[in-house]
Amino acid sequence: MRRGRVKGPLGSIERPASPLHFRLVLAVFGALVCLVGAVLAVTWAHSAALTVVLAAGVVATGLNIYWVSQRIRHER
Repeated sequence: MRRGRVKGPLGSIERPASPLHFRLVLAVFGALVCLVGAVLAVTWAHSAALTVVLAAGVVATGLNIYWVSQRIRHER
């Protein structure tokens, strides 16, 4: 393993691409699914319990998006 700062463009042999970007894509997709589900639970199903659960999921995925974006920022 090399010591010191790894140099080179992101995605090269010297500096491989981070899996955090893929995790960010999945987190955004999960947030969209939870948001659509929460809206449908309010408008179509009229279920308060399902709305609360899906709204909590939207908040949790929002926190996950924030956390992953901070990790990506500090990785650079």
